[in-house]
Amino acid sequence: MKKHLLLPLLLSLFSFGSSEFLYAEEKAKVVFLSGKPSHGPMAHEHRAGNLLLAKRLNESNLGVEAVVLPDVGYPEDASVLEDAATIVIFCTGHRGHLLNPHLEAFDAFMKNGTGVVMIHWATEAEIGMPAKKFLEWMGGYCDLNWSVNPHWKPNFSTFPDHPIANGLEPFSVHDEWYYHMRFVGDLEGVTPILSDLPPPETLKRPDGERSGNPDVRKAVAKGESQHVGWAYERPDGKGRGFGFTGAHNHVSWKNDMFRKVVLNAILWTANVEVPENGVASPTPSEEELKQNLDLKPARKPKPKPAAQPKPAARAEPPAKQVKYAAFDARLVDREASRLLFEKQRELQVVKLDSTATLNLLIKTLGQTSDAATREGLLRGIVRGLEGRRSVTKPEGWTAVSAKLQASPISRIREITQQLDQVFGDEAAAALAITKLKDVNVPDEERKTLLRSLVTQQNPQVKELLPLLLDDQPMRIAAIRAFGAINDPRAPGLLLDRYANWDPPAKRAAVETLAMRKSYATALLAALKENRLPKEDIPAHVARPLSSLLGSAFVDVFGDLDEMSKDKVELMAHYTKLLTPGNLAKADASKGRLIFTSSCAACHQLYGEGGVLGPDLTGSNRADLSYILLNMIEPSADIPEAYQLVTLHTKTGQVLGGMVAQEDDQRVVLNLVGQTTTVLKSDIEKREVSPMSMMPEGLLTTLQDEQVVDLVKYLQTTQQVDLPK
Repeated sequence: MKKHLLLPLLLSLFSFGSSEFLYAEEKAKVVFLSGKPSHGPMAHEHRAGNLLLAKRLNESNLGVEAVVLPDVGYPEDASVLEDAATIVIFCTGHRGHLLNPHLEAFDAFMKNGTGVVMIHWATEAEIGMPAKKFLEWMGGYCDLNWSVNPHWKPNFSTFPDHPIANGLEPFSVHDEWYYHMRFVGDLEGVTPILSDLPPPETLKRPDGERSGNPDVRKAVAKGESQHVGWAYERPDGKGRGFGFTGAHNHVSWKNDMFRKVVLNAILWTANVEVPENGVASPTPSEEELKQNLDLKPARKPKPKPAAQPKPAARAEPPAKQVKYAAFDARLVDREASRLLFEKQRELQVVKLDSTATLNLLIKTLGQTSDAATREGLLRGIVRGLEGRRSVTKPEGWTAVSAKLQASPISRIREITQQLDQVFGDEAAAALAITKLKDVNVPDEERKTLLRSLVTQQNPQVKELLPLLLDDQPMRIAAIRAFGAINDPRAPGLLLDRYANWDPPAKRAAVETLAMRKSYATALLAALKENRLPKEDIPAHVARPLSSLLGSAFVDVFGDLDEMSKDKVELMAHYTKLLTPGNLAKADASKGRLIFTSSCAACHQLYGEGGVLGPDLTGSNRADLSYILLNMIEPSADIPEAYQLVTLHTKTGQVLGGMVAQEDDQRVVLNLVGQTTTVLKSDIEKREVSPMSMMPEGLLTTLQDEQVVDLVKYLQTTQQVDLPK
């Protein structure tokens, strides 16, 4: 194995990854590689998007033969790529990228002058060899903790003098446009094709791998235009590349300019002359857009069962009837669907590193002086050790740590100090406590230090948390820390300050108080005494509280499942209410406000909201039945990936969420507003619920006028302003 291929291989042992792959193929030949199914209906439609583009190229009479490979992923017989003029890739990115296992073979095609076009998530590369090759092939890539992925509507008004821009007119499309790409130095060989300055609301989310970072915030604040489509001429004159970050939403292909820029780019990378007015192509109809979609089943509510006497013993529930979208020809039965989700889950389960692998990583870290490689290795080690305590110090760490602490790059020093704590360095823990107290230390660094200290169960943290509750930038992090630390003072500390806090802090407090029975009992008392309004208990918190406290909570809050017993009648009522006439008169802005308070904690729409449930931006929201079925009976048919899992720890913590990642030592849960890692050795009991985390009865808590406004907003095709 070549030395430079070692880094991504080693890091793969430490990191969980997406398990999706994609592919397509070409002639001029143009070959399209399509990825595995991803996201909800009408989003990340890799194969359908590729087939639509290929059809337009083949109908253009411009001397190209577009071929979409029939299977997903990298071709088993790569000879199909040998005579390709360019290769178009539309697939899952980063660790799930279909090229990762085939970098060397694909690089040979690139060195022979074959062009490449990467669409949307396919532009996202793993640090190390994948990122290096993406730069060589197409001059730029989407990079974690550097690039961001908001849903927004850029205005493309000016274009360069370049063949890909032939025939382009100003246009604007709402999509998930990644920006702040990592480009080659001085943009040498790069020609930006689509650029705009993102509005500030694209950076409203807190910093995270894809949501924000200091560098992108600084760039936007300085007014730097961001490039979301770019052409690249390789310096050796052999081959061209094009990166395009749009196409999350399948409906975006209906925009003629959106489609034209990609078709032009495919010709250009294939060294085919682009017509003066660009590639002309007919606008796809709604019917054509729905052809070749990946299997993403819709649901139908269960009919009201006939009354039956209570059985003496609990019987197995009848199998649910599953209906699929009418336009999807590949109907499967329930067992096939179950096996599909099991296979996807298995692909996400990766065993943790061995001690030998960790030692090898530390040795590699000590031998490199490249700052980017150092940071990449450090991030991978931190990710792999997330949630673990008292890890034996690996061989050579003391010397490597001393070298890294002398680095001029602050981020490298910070991660090194974090690992020092994980490896049991008492001096590092003391330094972290000192910096945590210092208000002059950057807020994000203090939050990272707090999370690390809580994970390592540092005893001094408990005494610092009350002070941090009154430190506004640290407040929410301190509130959430009480969930991991069993402190009898916590309910009083949180509830005494509750009335004076802003909504995000209040929500964090309620979510934290639902994590332990002793905390939840205090929250229930506050509800009874009207110190905490019932309206402040969101739906995603109500269900775990009901499970934790039983009838005591139900008596105060109400029975969550009694609220919508007759689902058939509810479907009839809301179908009658939500007529085209009523929806036409509804206020989408008010609907957005209702969505923010009732749905956004778990779901994203247009790049805003939580990640606990499916992203609704690309879902089948135009279908009223689809919307009502999911809200009236959310538990009708829950894919395994969205089952509610409740972990009871040996210290009394109760955590309910969706399993994001799992191996033989730990479970990573997506909770509302946060992600947490739990060691399996700390778990006392694990429960998998047949019920959705979203309670039934959401619509019955709203007035009819509010329901109409909410549905009006859900059926929008672009973001609307909040009410003035």
